[in-house]
Amino acid sequence: MSTPRLLFVPLLLSLACGGSDPGGSTGGTDDSTSTGPGTSTGTTDTPGPTGTGVDPTTPTSSTTSATTTTTTTTGDETTTTTSPVTSTTTTTGGPDTTTTTTTGDTDTTTGGPIDGFLIGVHTADVSPSDAHLDQNVYMGAYGAPFTRGPAQGVHDAIFARSFAIEGEGGGVIMAIVDLPGMGNQNTRAVRQKVAELTGLDEGQVLVGTTHSHSAPDLMGLWGGVPDDYRDFINDEIAHSMAAAWDARVPATLAVATVKAPNNNRRGWGFTDDDMTILDAKDLEGNRLGTLVNFAAHPVILGEDNKEISCDYVGYSVQKIEAALGAPASLFNGTLGDATPKVPDGQYPDDFARAQAYGELLADIAIAAVETAEPVEGTLVWSHTEWEQGVDNLLFQLAAGLGILQFDFESMGLSQVVTTQSTYFRLGTQVQGVAFPGESLTRNGLAIKEVMKTPHKMILGNTGDALGYFIPSDEWQTGKNDNYEETVSLGKTAGDTARDKINALVTADNANF
Repeated sequence: MSTPRLLFVPLLLSLACGGSDPGGSTGGTDDSTSTGPGTSTGTTDTPGPTGTGVDPTTPTSSTTSATTTTTTTTGDETTTTTSPVTSTTTTTGGPDTTTTTTTGDTDTTTGGPIDGFLIGVHTADVSPSDAHLDQNVYMGAYGAPFTRGPAQGVHDAIFARSFAIEGEGGGVIMAIVDLPGMGNQNTRAVRQKVAELTGLDEGQVLVGTTHSHSAPDLMGLWGGVPDDYRDFINDEIAHSMAAAWDARVPATLAVATVKAPNNNRRGWGFTDDDMTILDAKDLEGNRLGTLVNFAAHPVILGEDNKEISCDYVGYSVQKIEAALGAPASLFNGTLGDATPKVPDGQYPDDFARAQAYGELLADIAIAAVETAEPVEGTLVWSHTEWEQGVDNLLFQLAAGLGILQFDFESMGLSQVVTTQSTYFRLGTQVQGVAFPGESLTRNGLAIKEVMKTPHKMILGNTGDALGYFIPSDEWQTGKNDNYEETVSLGKTAGDTARDKINALVTADNANF
């Protein structure tokens, strides 16, 4: 370990995405009550979702429509895809307000009309080997860099779980990986490889992480991982996503949304407790896979755990797969201030607590599948990128020391990061977005408020993992001792992401 890194450790003593909620069972002040699967009640005496408008500035725009070839250049690599798209670039004069939006056009992937959905799934074990562990694999999201020590083994395997879906209008591939997060150097490498393997636009490639605090650090904030493990996992994720795309078969899709128990650690009397389930079957009625979207920090295993694990997510997925007989995945949702609500009981250890909560969520999801309604076989997608200012001094220092697996760009005396979101709609039943970090409840609900469909999905920590996104009117108001603010890009990040994403949703709302 170099001297600059040793000097840097005291500056990051509070840098833990689990924050003041190790163990994650109650966190903060919780005024909400859950009365069992499918029901939830709560009291609210403070403002709810806020700021659903788009950017107040007046933009200038240029639009190019119906192109047949898209060339993307990143660094020394150029990727060319052949999918008709509409691309809009909007500049409003500041580093936080430059947007590029790509919108999918009809039949962007197969070259011909699609009757219903084509769906494929794939699962890849991405656990580090003993050889990787011998080189020191650090786990993420608790404590300062290196202080937790490297992982001492693998308690339960971690996976990349890919779900590819195409309908009339286009397609997307969604992968969820059992990691605390992934730096944009890694997600960019995955998206580029998947685009190369499939011919899709990078905006159609959604890479998310469960945010398990007992999984390898692909962000670089807590010690990182060996280069060969980093290369291995990026390659495995990309090939899993491509394999899911290649495995597509004609299929039906059904959706259900129910309530499930969680807490809010910032003291709000509510959180986003919706659980949305997508269930896919082939035309003979054989189940292909099930995707669950629900918000709760995987922090039941505390900082004292030294073994790699999926936390409660693994137990949940395992039970769903055993009951339904097909691969399953769990995408975290509006997780920024959402924590687990472990059932009361006497547990021998935290793994037993994680199992209890994971299996409780699984039972709710399994029951919900029986109530799922069919989804029309169309898919609409759009993608946006913008530059967000990096005001957090700790992030700036970490980037300067080269320990982050993120690319922050210098603009004069300030830094910015280019981030992104993809929006998708399935029929007229489901709208969803990839959120580039950990959205707080009120930020996420402000996005869902704009959606028109009965089922609404926010895939948290997907596309990027840029810390907490906090509504500006909640910034440093003393909630959870202002912990989330210490692991945020800055005060404007939450409002900017919300408005950029809501612009995508609003643009599509006029189409149905």
